[in-house]
Amino acid sequence: MNELAILVDDFINSKGIKKVWIQEQLKISQPYFYKLMHKKNFTINDANRILAVIGYKIDYDIKPL
Repeated sequence: MNELAILVDDFINSKGIKKVWIQEQLKISQPYFYKLMHKKNFTINDANRILAVIGYKIDYDIKPL
């Protein structure tokens, strides 16, 4: 898993939400969910697709240093 996927996984676990429930809401299989979470190029869009099911999203800004 890449770092973003690990953060999403940890967040889901911290909320006590079962991944099976998320898979059902997304209408995807367990193997597909596993593949999604473990792909090298896991993106913010992937994260937001998963997090939207539980009412969250990743929000980010570009700011000057």
